[in-house]
Amino acid sequence: MSGCSRSSTEHWATRGSAAPAGKRWKCKRGETVSESVSRIPETRKAQRTRARLVEATEAEISESGFFTAERVAARAGTSVATFYSHLPTKDAALTAAFGGVMDALVAVVDEHLSVERLLDRGLEVVSKDFVAACLDFFTARSLVFRCALARMPEHRPLREVYRAHESDAFSRYTRFVELGQAAGKIGSGDPETLARTLLVLSQGLNNPLALGLVDGDPLGEQLARLVLVLLAPKIGERG
Repeated sequence: MSGCSRSSTEHWATRGSAAPAGKRWKCKRGETVSESVSRIPETRKAQRTRARLVEATEAEISESGFFTAERVAARAGTSVATFYSHLPTKDAALTAAFGGVMDALVAVVDEHLSVERLLDRGLEVVSKDFVAACLDFFTARSLVFRCALARMPEHRPLREVYRAHESDAFSRYTRFVELGQAAGKIGSGDPETLARTLLVLSQGLNNPLALGLVDGDPLGEQLARLVLVLLAPKIGERG
């Protein structure tokens, strides 16, 4: 039977190893078996395989500035056919890898710009640690950013990934500023304006002149100072 009869209410399809053990997948009314199978969620094994391929793509770009399906598949311990079954095009692979990198960047923001850290360590230390963490992050992944930014004008999904994460980071910056102001540790001013300025400053850290700085480099210290000056309470606001 190739599909579901419109006179019947359901049809059952299986997908071999992709189907949960001991269970069958129900076909909707009027739906072919192929259409039904396409709705079956990825197995955990498939999810792990895709994750390995995405990680391998990022690693290949980080090491050499480019990647091929063959090299990524070999690094992930799988086949080229498996690569293309999970990542149909090289643009899809680059977009997935870039999305993972941007997720990690947002995690850096969460780790270093928290009100708990601000209260515990003070704004000067938080500013210095945040700038240092961003510089380390961008240095380690500079080639991934370079590849993604070069392809971004022609590939809409890359632009969407970038904009979505930029919006997410902006929301987190704004929340950090609002909480810091409420605690009296960040100066007065429109939180969104301060957050937008901080976002632009942090994006500017992904600059070849700033990448690879060693501890104590005057440029790194000046960049941290910019963040401190932006956020610090003015003299009349300090308790």
